[in-house]
Amino acid sequence: MLEPEPVSRASRMPLGLVFVSRGLLTGAQLKEAADEQKKSNGEIGEILVRKGLVSESQVTAARAGQWGCPVFSVPQYVMQTELQIPEALIDFHSAIPLHYVTATKRLLVGFVDSVEYGLLYAIEQMTGCKTQPCFITPSDFQNQIQLRQLALEPSGNAKPREITFENVQAPGEMARILCSYVVELEAEEAIICRYKEHLWMRVKCGSRDVDLVFKAG
Repeated sequence: MLEPEPVSRASRMPLGLVFVSRGLLTGAQLKEAADEQKKSNGEIGEILVRKGLVSESQVTAARAGQWGCPVFSVPQYVMQTELQIPEALIDFHSAIPLHYVTATKRLLVGFVDSVEYGLLYAIEQMTGCKTQPCFITPSDFQNQIQLRQLALEPSGNAKPREITFENVQAPGEMARILCSYVVELEAEEAIICRYKEHLWMRVKCGSRDVDLVFKAG
């Protein structure tokens, strides 16, 4: 089961104040960055990196400290796991599966901005594994995404493992689509999990799984 969130949202020190407390940023520098954030509606960590006040690695380490999670140093090759996780959910949450230990059924999931516990719970429900969050830099995340896209690029006759639906909102329409795929694929089993704005259905067809992902709103 997913371990309880180690640090409550209310007790997390804001990212900018973390850098001030560590002596990496002055109060004046933080105020300047905060003023820019109000104008651009950007993310404070990205602004601080762009201004050259802190490094990307320092931002990642600070976020990991906020959430009580470790930082994972991602190698320069694609991190493949035995577990199939929809690419649509990976992109939406800036979260990526990094390492899976078969013996303990534990999956390490890397996040860029914040830990999405709903996603971790959904992964556990759909795969039967145990999840463990960590943090990775935005550069490592983008590199892994590019490597995964190359590795997962389908051949001409390959059958899709994932189908996404962006504009289906009505429950009745979702149910119709789900039922049609169960019949078409001659599914042996179907598992459904909903969290926040996503509905994730996994259709099991022998040794092959097909994921249907709806952005439910």
